[in-house]
Amino acid sequence: MGSTVRAIHDLGLAVWWGGSLMGTMAMNPAVEVLDDPDERGKMVDEGWALFQPWAAAGLAAAIISHVIMRRHPPKKVSRKFKNTAHVKDALYAVAAVSSVASMALGEYVVHQETDYSPVESNEDEPNFGDDTPAQNSLTAVSIVQLLAGAGIFVAGALLASEREK
Repeated sequence: MGSTVRAIHDLGLAVWWGGSLMGTMAMNPAVEVLDDPDERGKMVDEGWALFQPWAAAGLAAAIISHVIMRRHPPKKVSRKFKNTAHVKDALYAVAAVSSVASMALGEYVVHQETDYSPVESNEDEPNFGDDTPAQNSLTAVSIVQLLAGAGIFVAGALLASEREK
């Protein structure tokens, strides 16, 4: 297996997963410092809009290089290699579906019409719709996306060790 294909795979996966991790775990919570919910939405929307082409390119590069590597298995293929490769295939399917779902839900959440109208309340902080079903779904899909990516890294390490045997 060529080191160029492996490098493209690893870089693509790192861009997709690393950016998703940063956005989910750091950028999304960081916008809470903004008082205006409209500004929060604009900031999150703009951040993800700038990252999405990079994420798509990274995931596409990782998937394409994964397919190339799958077409060139080691000379002695163990059962562990086959099983791990199938798991990695499934994880890439989960990664692709969850990435598309995350993008679609993100757009919906940012642009949805909320019934929130600023009225005086006894609560310390108003509810800006963060607990909507769409927001909850987006959070769940983002977690699935990150877990799939972590699984892909682990499966890749296992496959690499099997190739060395």
